[in-house]
Amino acid sequence: MKRAFYGLIYVAIVFMAMRDERLKALLLLVFMIFSLKEFTRLINIPFKTVLLPSLIIFTGFFLFANHANAEVLQIVIGFMILTVYLLFIYFTFATFQLDELAKFFLSFLYVSLPFSLAILIDKQLLLSMFIILWAADTFAFLTGKYLGKHKLAPEISPKKTIEGALGGLIGSLITAFLLFEILEMHEYTGLLKFIGLTIIIVIFGILGDLLESRFKRLAGVKDSGKIMPGHGGFLDRLDSFIFAVPFVWAYIMIVY
Repeated sequence: MKRAFYGLIYVAIVFMAMRDERLKALLLLVFMIFSLKEFTRLINIPFKTVLLPSLIIFTGFFLFANHANAEVLQIVIGFMILTVYLLFIYFTFATFQLDELAKFFLSFLYVSLPFSLAILIDKQLLLSMFIILWAADTFAFLTGKYLGKHKLAPEISPKKTIEGALGGLIGSLITAFLLFEILEMHEYTGLLKFIGLTIIIVIFGILGDLLESRFKRLAGVKDSGKIMPGHGGFLDRLDSFIFAVPFVWAYIMIVY
């Protein structure tokens, strides 16, 4: 009961935030900060070391993404990346070991950059992405529970099955078709493009789920956090989303 209650609150917050670009950015910022905090704890690196450059990149994407042409945006992004490197070298390089240096960049690439890229995705498409991932999780769980026989990645996540993954994909495709009609998305995208987007979301969402499970196994923990009773931490809820975002953004840039 508690899990369902907090799950509904989470869904309601996402729906409300996707009604406005500023609310969308605020939600993504909150997600990024808490996910980054949990991930840096998993890999044992100081949270504050990654937070500052992450905020710089995120703010830059928010301020310039919808107000600059492609050339200006490229310059801004390049400047922000250079700023990150300079800040990192100035503040922390002298005290970092090689493995800590690798963890810094892993935290930035795995958590901070995807949330920054998500700002560039239209809010309606981003909401569709959340819904498709929720549908994939639900259908995968039900299919795996009743039909699952072949393990997908037993050493990483013993409960996940190939049948569950296929069920999640089929369920998400049905959901995508319904979304396409209900949200009247034919006004700015074709059905085949949207189906292709759905397949990208589900495939890389599954890989993101497995990757986070691997990180947790290496850290020796069951959940990344406890902020959402019955659901674990932010990373536990957003692992699929985080990993899929860069590929979704690339697909949109190429196909749309």
